[in-house]
Amino acid sequence: MTLPTDRRTREVGRTVSRVVVDHLGQGFGQPLVVAVSGGADSSALLCLLADTQSRHGWRIRAAHVDHAIQSSLVRARFREAARKLATAVEVPLDISEVDARAEAERSQDGLEAAARRVRYDALARVAQERGASAVAVAHTLDDQAETVLMHILRGSGLDGLSGMAPLRDMADGLRLVRPMLDVTRAETEAVCRTYAWTPVEDPSNLDQDHTRNRVRMSLLPLMREFNPNVAERLAGLAGSVAADRDLLEMVGGQALSQLCDEHGTIARRSFLSLPGQLQVRVIRAFCRERGVTLSAERTGAALQVIQHGHGVVELPEGGRLSVARGTIALDPGCPPAET
Repeated sequence: MTLPTDRRTREVGRTVSRVVVDHLGQGFGQPLVVAVSGGADSSALLCLLADTQSRHGWRIRAAHVDHAIQSSLVRARFREAARKLATAVEVPLDISEVDARAEAERSQDGLEAAARRVRYDALARVAQERGASAVAVAHTLDDQAETVLMHILRGSGLDGLSGMAPLRDMADGLRLVRPMLDVTRAETEAVCRTYAWTPVEDPSNLDQDHTRNRVRMSLLPLMREFNPNVAERLAGLAGSVAADRDLLEMVGGQALSQLCDEHGTIARRSFLSLPGQLQVRVIRAFCRERGVTLSAERTGAALQVIQHGHGVVELPEGGRLSVARGTIALDPGCPPAET
């Protein structure tokens, strides 16, 4: 593959490498799985990470996930693109096939949510099989802006407004890193041109039945008429909100350590003396320390029961948050927290 001499591409490559090192550390030859679809964003990420292995130290390998959603012709084109690109940048490639439609039917979720879940499950399996501790995905600054807008439209709180984190945990100790949240989609397309690579166009990106596509194709262009830099502003908002959320999480954890007694329960009266937003963080931290992640719906139900003074809220994995005799407790059915 043609190595780039373009200055901006080299700068983007340094940015991507720096994010990887900042969040994962130097790889020292350990494998890093990079998700590649064949589109512009993931192709740019694979090219940049493969080209800068001496900088970040991770040994790159590619992973392509076929969701079995589109026509066999389109799926074959993406598979072939992934193969050609992996060969061109001289990294190994794993291809996985999953059934997103079956998962959507099983879970009663929308197809987009089901596809995202099975995609990450497949990437995690590849990472585990190859001895990798992390997976890199190609979400860009534009993806971040779209995500924030979608959360605004759904009436999200701080967690939604903070957008996608550059690093998060996956299953079984794996980590997911997003090295291109400061890189625009226009820049990924320019990177592909610089590497003389023609990415595959995904026809589903034109399907306006998908909310994200409508946001990308209709809402964001309208907002750019008011502010041409709206994507950058929304991404900046996500970063600011994430910092505020993290501070609240820290304060919530500190408050929880003061509220929990020797039995691992919380006095309801002391809990209700906290400000409302801090109550949310404390009850989520209380459950998280015991291995349960509360959804927004379950958080609201828990706060309602606590306000009422007695009752039980059913939680994931058989857990039960109970309020009785002035005490907030998690019943033993809740799985233990991982250490």
